[in-house]
Amino acid sequence: MGRDLKPLFADLHGSLLELSRDASKADAFASLVRQSLPEHLRSRVVTATRRGDDLVVVVESAAWAARVRYAGPELRRRLEAAAQPLTGKIRVRVGRPGASDQARVVRP
Repeated sequence: MGRDLKPLFADLHGSLLELSRDASKADAFASLVRQSLPEHLRSRVVTATRRGDDLVVVVESAAWAARVRYAGPELRRRLEAAAQPLTGKIRVRVGRPGASDQARVVRP
């Protein structure tokens, strides 16, 4: 039976390294988005990611979502200055830290 599983685990290390690199890139991008927002909004961002041409920013509550939307033009300028231009929309969603991705994103 051990031989039957060998092909499944053959490239497990490489796959885990790739997954780790992808997670690090995603975390670095979310940090860049936080740093590109005004200071009072940074800690309210749960995560941020690109979805196609759009930027999706997940924040703690609807009140913070409105503030992040208002800061959108400045966020776009700062990301462009950091060599991360946006060609799509900035979409702001409400979520909570620590929930799974499926459960966390609540569409306003």
